[in-house]
Amino acid sequence: MKRVLTIVVIFALILMLALIEYGTPSLQQLFAERSASPRLSDVSSEENADDNANNSPDGLSPADYAGTPQPNEEQLPEAPSEKLQGDSIDEELVEIRISFAGDCTIGTDETFTYVNSFPDRYEKVGGDDSYFFKGVESIFHQDDLTLVNLETTFTTAKEKADKRFRFKGDPSYVNILKEGSVEMVNISNNHIYDYLEQGFQDTLTTLEKAGICYSGEGYTAYYETKGITIGSIGYYAQSTNIKESLVKDIAEARAKADLVIVSFHWGEERSHYPNSIQTQLGRLCIDEGADIVIGHHPHVIQGIDKYKGKYIVYSLANFCFGGNRNPSDKDTFIFQGIFTFQNGELIGNDGKVYAASVSSQSNVNDYQPTLLKGEDRKRVINRILEYSTKLKYGITREDVEFSE
Repeated sequence: MKRVLTIVVIFALILMLALIEYGTPSLQQLFAERSASPRLSDVSSEENADDNANNSPDGLSPADYAGTPQPNEEQLPEAPSEKLQGDSIDEELVEIRISFAGDCTIGTDETFTYVNSFPDRYEKVGGDDSYFFKGVESIFHQDDLTLVNLETTFTTAKEKADKRFRFKGDPSYVNILKEGSVEMVNISNNHIYDYLEQGFQDTLTTLEKAGICYSGEGYTAYYETKGITIGSIGYYAQSTNIKESLVKDIAEARAKADLVIVSFHWGEERSHYPNSIQTQLGRLCIDEGADIVIGHHPHVIQGIDKYKGKYIVYSLANFCFGGNRNPSDKDTFIFQGIFTFQNGELIGNDGKVYAASVSSQSNVNDYQPTLLKGEDRKRVINRILEYSTKLKYGITREDVEFSE
C-alpha cells in the first residue's frame, strides 16, 4: 500500500511539474503578458531594470529583443516625422531666414519740393504699391521675416513737432510695406513723434490694421514661423542710460521666444564707424542673450562685428528713403540672418550680405532699392569690409556670405 501511495505521489509531482513547464494556453498567456508588460515599478530604476533582464527567459534584456515582436506585444505605428535613434529623437533641422534693411521713410516732409518727392513718384507709377520693393522682392518674398526701420508716421494729423524735418505718409502707404513682404518694423527712432502723440497713435493703428508687427517704444513684437517664435525689441539709443531697461526687456523676450532680435536707432549721422555707445550696447545685448543686433540712423554704411559668434550690424544705411530726393551716397545693403534650429535649440547663426542701392537710378532717388551687380556690388562689399577691419570683432570675408 505504501508503495502504491509513493508511486501516486511521484506521478502527481511529475504531472504538476509538466503543467508548470508547459502549462495550459491561459497559463502561457499569463506568463507571456507578465514578461512583455512589466509593471511601472519594475522599470522605475536602473536596479529594477537589471533585475528584469536577469529574469528574462534567455537571460537577455528587453533591449536585446529590439525589432523582434514579443508574444501578444502590440505593434505601435511609427511617428511619421521622427526617427528613433537609441533613446533620443532626431528631428529635422529648421532654418529661419530674416532679412534686415535700414531706414524706410514711406512718405515725405511736406515742406519738400513736390517734384521727385516720394508722393510724386507714387503718382507717376500709378499708385502701384508693389513698385517700391520690386528690386528686392526676390529676397523679401522668399525669406521667413523682413524687418526694417520705419522712419515716418502714417497719419493725416496736421499738428507737427517743432523740428527741422517732419515725415509722414498717407495711411494707405502702409500697403507698400505689405506688397513688399515687410512683416515687421522698428518704430523707435527720432521721427515716430513728428506729428506728436496723434501721429504716433495713428501709425500704430495703421500698422495693426495692416497686420504688420512693430517693436520699440515699450512694445516687443513676437512673430511665429515654422514653429519658431521670434521676439524683437526696439530702442532709440543716444546714451547708455537704457542698460537696465534693455537687460529687462531681453530677459522677458528670452523667456518667451526661441530667437531674440534687438534693433537700435543709434550712432552719429554720416559717420562710417560706431561710437562707444553703439559698441557698449551692442555687446551688452549679446551678453544678455540676444541672438542678433541690428542698427540704423547714420544714413550711411557702417561695419559689422561678430561677437561671441553673433552679429552686430551697426548701420544698414538708408533703404526705401523718402527723406532725401537725391542722396549723394546711395550705397546700402540687406543683411540676412540665417538661423538653424534643432529640437527648438539654436545651433547655427550665419549671415548673408546683399549689396544694394537705395535707387534703381544713379542720378536721382526713385525710391526703389535695387540689388547691385558687377563693380558696384564689389564696391559696397569692400566698404563693409573696410569699415569692419577697424572694429575689435570686425568680420572678414570668411565670416559672412556675400551674395552674387
